[in-house]
Amino acid sequence: MSPTPAPNQEILYLNQYRCPYCNIEWDDEWNCACNDRCPSCNAEISPYHSEVLADENQSPAYAVTYTIDYTHRVVVGVLADTAQEAQSIAEAAFDNGTIWDDTPELPLLFDDFEEVDGETLRWQVEAVDVWPKADASVVKLRQERTAMAVCRGLIDAYRLGEDAGGSIDWEHLDQLIPLAKEALGLSDSDKAA
Repeated sequence: MSPTPAPNQEILYLNQYRCPYCNIEWDDEWNCACNDRCPSCNAEISPYHSEVLADENQSPAYAVTYTIDYTHRVVVGVLADTAQEAQSIAEAAFDNGTIWDDTPELPLLFDDFEEVDGETLRWQVEAVDVWPKADASVVKLRQERTAMAVCRGLIDAYRLGEDAGGSIDWEHLDQLIPLAKEALGLSDSDKAA
């Protein structure tokens, strides 16, 4: 049975938030990287950055990895005269790195990882002084989450515009630009394309 951490060993996160509607930023400490309410408009906002706060009473930090056997299954639609020709077209697209482009000629129908029957679960634990830098896969997930926040903000801005008689307040749209740049991985000095 795993030991239960003492209350003073609870990990605290410093979460940083940016409201796309009010264009204000704030920090807050939580025991997880959770959403918070904007202190101005009360909108639910996801943190754009979270970091663990150091605490001398805190237990040592570890980066814990698990690996499990998966099959990466991709299905694309191919128009061809024979099954062999269809496979050749798909193989050529794979070799060229275009099989995931999801084009009308080669639509992406399935792309996911499936667990292998009888998979082996392996664990690795490494003591760390600070959390390692987030991998590109995590950066992508964060960008997708931020992009969804921009989409929600865009819909809300248009709804507010409809409620105001059909006139959209540019201020509501302008407040989404920093989040949109973040989702695209652009710096503040970059111009939106």
